[in-house]
Amino acid sequence: MSDNFEELTPWLERISKQLNAQQKTRLNRRLSTKLRTVWKRRIKAQKDPDGKRFASRKRDGVGSIRRGAMFQRLPKMLKTSYSSNRAEIGFAGRTAEVMAVHQFGETIKPNPNSKPTRYPVRETVGFSDEDKQLIINEIREFLLNE
Repeated sequence: MSDNFEELTPWLERISKQLNAQQKTRLNRRLSTKLRTVWKRRIKAQKDPDGKRFASRKRDGVGSIRRGAMFQRLPKMLKTSYSSNRAEIGFAGRTAEVMAVHQFGETIKPNPNSKPTRYPVRETVGFSDEDKQLIINEIREFLLNE
């Protein structure tokens, strides 16, 4: 899977020239809303954009593993933003900082008194091949109904 849209760029540029600002805003709203719904479902299912399960949790100091799904409240925190020039989906504030640690598998100190901990990569935000196809289909449907 590749997160670049180089193969779609010429096609999207031609479409962009044919739409006015209001139409672009409606299209971007539609795309961001649809993708947010798909991403929420994927996070709830504990899967990354490639369809692989998130890395499981480590044992705590006592030897037990915390039960339950990670990021249970996270789907509610996905934000969308759009205008005639852009469509964004992601997290904001402290949630964005925490999710960046998991997204890229960083090493941090959870609190000042603990030793640094390396978190495994748990990619919550990203485009799958199905997402790219969804974008193409939504643009096609939008153009046919405009």
